[in-house]
Amino acid sequence: MEYPKIHSLWKRQGWFLEDGKKNHPDYQNGRQSFIVGDYACPEFAAIKQWLVQEKIDGTNIRVIYNQIPRISDHWHDQVKKLGYIPNVEFMGRTDNSDMPRKLLNHLKDTFTTDKMAEVFPDTTTASVILFGEGYGPTIQKGGGNYRKDVGFILFDVKIGEWWLQQSAVKEIAAKLNVPYAPTIGIMTEDEIVAYVKSKPLSLCSITPQVMEGIIARPDPLVLFRDGKPVMMKLKCREFKEQI
Repeated sequence: MEYPKIHSLWKRQGWFLEDGKKNHPDYQNGRQSFIVGDYACPEFAAIKQWLVQEKIDGTNIRVIYNQIPRISDHWHDQVKKLGYIPNVEFMGRTDNSDMPRKLLNHLKDTFTTDKMAEVFPDTTTASVILFGEGYGPTIQKGGGNYRKDVGFILFDVKIGEWWLQQSAVKEIAAKLNVPYAPTIGIMTEDEIVAYVKSKPLSLCSITPQVMEGIIARPDPLVLFRDGKPVMMKLKCREFKEQI
């Protein structure tokens, strides 16, 4: 599955997509401006406290691990299962996304079948999906400010139909020896807005730079009716002086 779309806290002005308007400055000027107080998802109004993490500017990556039945090579024994073998796949945000070669090599070296089998020993009936961001030099503009080489930073895990709490995600990151998206803390909506407006520096960059923004979710985890986790985002560059 692809990672769920994360909505901004509020709706935005003017999303004109029809021909004749989508590239016309009279319609597109100001389209990024927030409509403050008009929530992008009505559920956001009910959340009083949010668990806030840094949003990393990179490329969305999925590490998919499962154990597939081992099948005999002999024709008369094709349907006989001989146990399970671990299988690891690497994908971008979509199944057709291109992935930089250096990043793919890093993922293969980091998430070996032996390591994944060690961390997730009981997953013969459920797939494990690690959601994270590929980041570093050449990944995005300014990616080299984060680190000197390409890497992967973990921010979510789904096992079967279950989204894990962030405390468990952090533990898995430690077991896999990969970075975990920096936690800023528990905040109210007003505190989040003030924090993002202050243009804080990234908590995981080796060279100081303003962080891209934040990702926030209720703590404990809350799901939408379709089973996807409730999350919202705010980017530092999206704020206007009048907000």
